Amino acid sequence: MFGSLLGAAALSGALPRPGFAADGALRIGLKTLPAALNPLTVSDLVARQILGSMYESLTSVDPQGRILPGLATAWEASEDARRWRLTMRDGVTFHTGRPFTAADVKRSFEATLAGDGANFALLALSKVRGFRELRERTATELSGVTVIDDRTLEVVCDEPNSVFPFARIHIVDVEAAGKAGPDWFRRLSAGTGPYRLARSAEGIRIDVEANPGWRGGAVPFERVSFLATGIGNDGITLFNDSQVDFTFVDTDALRGVMDDPGFKRSLSNVQRMQMRVVALDPRRVKAFADLRVRRAMSLLIDRNAMAERFFRGVAAVHNGVVPPALLSNERLEPLAYDPTLARRLLEEAGYPEGRGIDPFTVTVVPEYRREFVYYVSQWNNAGIPAKLVTAPRQEFIARSRRRDYDSFLFGWTATYPDPMNFLDELFNSRSRFNPVGWSNAEFDGLVERAMAIADPDRRAEVYKDAECLVMQDLPVIPLVVPDYVALRGNVLSDNFITPFGGLNFG
Repeated sequence: MFGSLLGAAALSGALPRPGFAADGALRIGLKTLPAALNPLTVSDLVARQILGSMYESLTSVDPQGRILPGLATAWEASEDARRWRLTMRDGVTFHTGRPFTAADVKRSFEATLAGDGANFALLALSKVRGFRELRERTATELSGVTVIDDRTLEVVCDEPNSVFPFARIHIVDVEAAGKAGPDWFRRLSAGTGPYRLARSAEGIRIDVEANPGWRGGAVPFERVSFLATGIGNDGITLFNDSQVDFTFVDTDALRGVMDDPGFKRSLSNVQRMQMRVVALDPRRVKAFADLRVRRAMSLLIDRNAMAERFFRGVAAVHNGVVPPALLSNERLEPLAYDPTLARRLLEEAGYPEGRGIDPFTVTVVPEYRREFVYYVSQWNNAGIPAKLVTAPRQEFIARSRRRDYDSFLFGWTATYPDPMNFLDELFNSRSRFNPVGWSNAEFDGLVERAMAIADPDRRAEVYKDAECLVMQDLPVIPLVVPDYVALRGNVLSDNFITPFGGLNFG
């Protein structure tokens, strides 16, 4: 998820020349390219964007956020959502030439769990019977998954799991990958997606080529190249010079691009299915344990002004931690801007004008420095001793996952269109992705209850209660959520960007 601002002089009168794909090739500029592209251990958004061209999951999501069949064409849950029966698509072939069967789904689940560390698939599989034994290396097989026949799979969970088929778990030809060795993904394309790996110079350039056997038929481009542009204005410069056909616009560069009429025809934007917050760690800063301090810090942020002025109107203010497009929660109070009340709360908490709060750092990646200058200055004006620090992206990701910062920007983009993707995966006390270790037994109980409700409308009512508990305790401070904004050439459609941060390659 995770640049300096384009200067007025640099953009004044700029006339971008939209990049046209040459010879059936599409060139996508990304700030950085991942050091490794293992579909079985993916844990960051950029890697997911690239891998989405090559690997498919059980289900897919259209640009409007609706669940569609993927490698599974049908899925049926038991009444308590502990047992699932999935029907696999017929006639699918891996890039390796081997036919896809239900057994490949089980092998992919097991290979995903065999790796170390956190990845997007862990929580989706954590409730499947045999998960713990496989992670602890006391078993080599996921006992809760049974292959009935080539087209049918049964999944048994130890707990209700109403959203199981929707999570993104890449399905891989594990047999071919195993024969190719531990770094197979650098040389081998083993998915079923619309494109297959052609060449990889990790960190610099990744090329994929059209998969002639893709189940979806012909794809728009013969080749797609992912190029590392660097942060800041570099991607915009490359787009202007017709070196790339697509590039996201960094937050700090947004105002300059939006204000320049020369970019108007090339701009594309879509609202993000994302939670974006400041995570506050009470283990490191004692004052963060006091709700009044957390509320005061929230009340010092004028979100509406940020959305209109800083983000030029291409941003949304969420009153909770679930994007409103996924959960319209009328029970939430609007997030107000009230410096007077904030100062009163600080005094009530025993920190008049911020005195007594230990100095702390707010850490972000460089792209968000200008935005966070505003937040930190607002807190400083109220006497709260915050200091803004930037860290290189990879260092930031690693240390924030270890909760190695006093406070930090935390962003989470949905991988499937259900509030569970935010509530369970970020705020359940057992989740490895819980950004500040927040724990609430009542909340955990509500999430468990929702997991057993197959009907989405009934489940939504439980979600609303759970989200209200998070916002009452405010373990994180919600920020404005900017749209995905990009510059695109005429070769690309408006819906090339999805609300989930993916790229629509099909």
